[in-house]
Amino acid sequence: MKNNYKNFCACMVFLLIHIGADAQQKKIKRFEDAINLAIEKAYPASVRMWGFDLHQNQRTSAQFSGVVVTADGYILTAAHTTIPGTNYKVFFPDGRECIALALGRIDNPATPGMPDVGLMKITDKGVWPFAEMGHSGNLVTNEPCLSIAYPESLNQNLPTIRIGKVAEVKNQYGFIRSTCKMEPGDSGGPLFDASGRVIGLHSAIDVAEDQNFEIPVDLYRKYWTALAEARTYTSFPEKEDAITGHSRSLTALNNGLLRQPAAAPGIKEQFCFLTSLLNGQTQPIQGTLFTSRGSGAKRQFLISKNSMLGENPKLTGYPENQLKVLSRDKANDLVLIEVQHPIPGGIDVGSLMKDSSAVRPGQLIYALTGDGTIGDGIVSSKLLSMPKVSSQPYLGAMVMYNSEPAQFSLIKPDSPAGEAGLKIGDELLSINGKTITKADEFAPALMSFWPGDVVILKWKNDSGSYTKPILLASRLSAQSKHPAEQFAGGKSVRRDGFEKVFIHDIAIKPEECGGPLFDRKGHLLGITIARYSRTSSLAIPKAVLLNFLKLGV
Repeated sequence: MKNNYKNFCACMVFLLIHIGADAQQKKIKRFEDAINLAIEKAYPASVRMWGFDLHQNQRTSAQFSGVVVTADGYILTAAHTTIPGTNYKVFFPDGRECIALALGRIDNPATPGMPDVGLMKITDKGVWPFAEMGHSGNLVTNEPCLSIAYPESLNQNLPTIRIGKVAEVKNQYGFIRSTCKMEPGDSGGPLFDASGRVIGLHSAIDVAEDQNFEIPVDLYRKYWTALAEARTYTSFPEKEDAITGHSRSLTALNNGLLRQPAAAPGIKEQFCFLTSLLNGQTQPIQGTLFTSRGSGAKRQFLISKNSMLGENPKLTGYPENQLKVLSRDKANDLVLIEVQHPIPGGIDVGSLMKDSSAVRPGQLIYALTGDGTIGDGIVSSKLLSMPKVSSQPYLGAMVMYNSEPAQFSLIKPDSPAGEAGLKIGDELLSINGKTITKADEFAPALMSFWPGDVVILKWKNDSGSYTKPILLASRLSAQSKHPAEQFAGGKSVRRDGFEKVFIHDIAIKPEECGGPLFDRKGHLLGITIARYSRTSSLAIPKAVLLNFLKLGV
């Protein structure tokens, strides 16, 4: 009788856990469905812009963002991005381009950056995608919100999506504060509610990643008539419009979706923490654990970030377990490691190969952060390439334009080229055995390498021929004091030069890269490979990981 009672209790516990997990999954799905419907409505109207000289047909300013709110082309943006009466080029996500004229803006010299209200109008004829204007006067703290804008650092034709919440309905300066991260290029971009309506426009940030300040959309409603005139107001216009239609559907709120639900349990077992010796220092990094149960014995592998894994790697919590590096892939910045003695957990490789889940913008995602908690966010983009910029190797030499044979025209004294003894006028013969016959072959040959690679350069001059190994350096980037560059942990050193990645908005620190990303069902989508900027982390998709795993399995 006692055993039957114990069995009954055990069954009830299992059933309650299962019911609880199922309810949580339904809540996450309901939230994700609501957010995706909002994105579907809002995305087509979110535009990228820059100043444009119609006579010289050229760009005249940095890029910024905005949102079209009427079919005939009125655009809401930030005052600090525009000059009334000036033309701007507008780019829609569907590829359409047009010209807009900056109309009114409110820019008070006594309070720089506030209230930052600006209006524009498309001058080309047409019916344009537009988003519904919401109301900012009845927002609720913690209600979900979305940013769909164009960070300048990414330089992409399509906007990125970020998810967050309304942290303050109205702060001391009159702005909405949200947790949807911003950076330069996002200025003037829209903040949407969970129904895809515009509730604010991106204006400014502070250092902390939850300090993002939005112009309340009600200010545009209140001064619409005044803003339709192309002029700068140094105080709030006397002419005010009535704000009507304050009531709005609170479907998402009424469904209990004040914020993104937590992930289902069980995904922590797929993470590992590693340390190694990199450039003489102990370097922590995350890894993703995979388990293969093929015809032979159980085998386990780790995939992590290659550029942050050095010598003598160790598993945190299993320091005696031997790790064997099987392969390093510089192009994708991946390293494949075999775990000699299996440990608990691991993503089953067989199941992974049968899993058809794919990356799409708007998916809710989950990752483990450095403090051991699950961070949540959203897939911000489709799959894209990220060309080498910061990851370009540095030689410190240039060749003369159109020279044939290629002759050096600039050698920086303290550069790898200068220290190797190269001189202006020397003739380049080959790089790593690849013959260089003319100037335009030099840059492509050099760009195939990475900082830290050793290349064999052969050159000649009047004194004879020389062959030397040269260690390529990293390019130094200018240090900025802009708040967008001061976020916790900073950018990854290796953060570009990827053929296939997707963007997400979880705040991953460089030492937290290498860990897996899961969708709401616990399916692997990829691993975070770099913190790119304040708004964006980059992830290698699952398909690339599977190909890499085949080297070990």
